[in-house]
This record gives sequence, C-alpha cells and structure tokens, in this order.
Amino acid sequence: MNIKLILSAAMIAFFLNACNKTANETVIATVGKSKISQIYIENKLLEISPDYQNHFLTKGGKKQFLDILINERLILLDAKSNNIGKSEIYKQQTAQMEKDLNKKLDDFKTYLITKMWIEELKSTRINIPEEDIKAYYNKNPKEVAVEQILLPTYKEAEVIYKRVKSGRNFSKVAKAKSKLTGLPNGGRLPSIMKGEFIPELEDMAFKMKTKEVQGIVKTKFGYHILRKISQKRLAFNENTKMRIRRVLEKKKFDEYIKDLQVKYKIEVLDEKYK
Repeated sequence: MNIKLILSAAMIAFFLNACNKTANETVIATVGKSKISQIYIENKLLEISPDYQNHFLTKGGKKQFLDILINERLILLDAKSNNIGKSEIYKQQTAQMEKDLNKKLDDFKTYLITKMWIEELKSTRINIPEEDIKAYYNKNPKEVAVEQILLPTYKEAEVIYKRVKSGRNFSKVAKAKSKLTGLPNGGRLPSIMKGEFIPELEDMAFKMKTKEVQGIVKTKFGYHILRKISQKRLAFNENTKMRIRRVLEKKKFDEYIKDLQVKYKIEVLDEKYK
C-alpha cells in the first residue's frame, strides 16, 4: 500500500478519535439557520481523495475546507428557496433514485437473510462431524484424473468415440472439439474424489483402467467420452478433509432441498422452461 495513503489514513483516524461525541456535535459554523457541525466536516473529509486529506488537516487547510462546505451550503439553501425542487425533472429523477435504492435494499435483505440461514444450516442440519469425514475417507480414499470429450448429439459422439478408440490422440481431439462445439470442460478435468463428479460418470471413471477410453454417456450437459489418466490414494490431510466436508455438505443440502420441494408447491408455468 502507498505510504502516503497509510499515513493519511492514520492521521484521519487520529483526528476522528480525538473528538468525543460532544465535540462531534459541536457547531462549527452557521449559514442562515443551517448548521455545519464537527461530525459533518469529518464525514465530508472522509469523502475526498487521500492526497488532499493531509492538507485539509492543517490549520490553513481546515479553514479552506470549511469555506468550501459553506459555499456548498449556500448553493443548497438558495436552490431550496426556489422552485427547482418542484420541477418534473427533479421529481422524476428523485423517484427513480428512490426506486433504485429500494431495489438495492431489497436485494441486500434477500442476500443477507439467505446467507445467515445457510450459515445456521451449516451449524445444525448440514453440520458434518469429524467422524463422518473419517468414515467417508476410509470408504473412498482415492482420486482419479480424467479427460473428456463433450458433444451435443449422440451421432457426433459416436463418430468421435470410434476415432479415439482406434488410437487417435484423445487430448488433441478433446481440445479441438471443445473449441468447435463451444461446450465447456473439453479436455483434462481437475482430479476428482467420489462425490465431486457428475453422478452418471463417477462410477465409470473409478472403475475404468488407467489409459482406458469409455463412453458414450448422456447427461444434462451432453454426451461424454472419458479417458482415465491416473488414479491414486489421497493423504488424509486438511485439504482432503475440506474436500470431503464439501461433498458431505452438498449431499445433506440436496436432501434439505428435496424436503423443501415437498413443503412448498412448485409449478413451472412457462412451457419453454419445462
């Protein structure tokens, strides 16, 4: 971080902390019947660039900054004394701003209540005890590395499957077809444990022999052809525990969602989404 920013932030913090509540409410200047308080000055000071804050904390700078705030207040008071606030443009723009702010507030409330509830679920219903993690590892201690070719139709997948089965370079075909079809995940995938992969492909991936090619498997993403690169036993370390925890959390979360689907009626009304 820039040293000037650090020093400026420190000086601002010192300046603010040096003022108690009573001092913050002290009136520094009046403009007509309007008051400019210490806390107002402090808040406005925090709005400006750190490059100018150091200057406005000096004796001369404080006076200069107050003059700026007084001029702003003069313009504001004069604007309020005229009919500009009653114009249609002013009303429309303030109404739009109010609408935008209310939407942002609603979005934030939605985000916050969802986030807090998920955190609550993680500590209760979706909580994963350490013994469950260890038991899962004992049953599923290995990870596999695979690469895939993902195609949009069975006919295309059948042609490609025959090619790679006959000896064509799987990696090159996977990359080429991924670019051509625009489908994601063409080529090598991140190494996977049980529970981290697409369910329709997972058992096949673990049962295959290294360097073996298998397919064609249909999922909601398209038609898959797999080649197994390697398989190894994982160390039972913190990274492995974290991966297992995510797998088990997802499993419990999916069960929770199924219960909600029973609890709350779901009806898709638009035919395009059915």
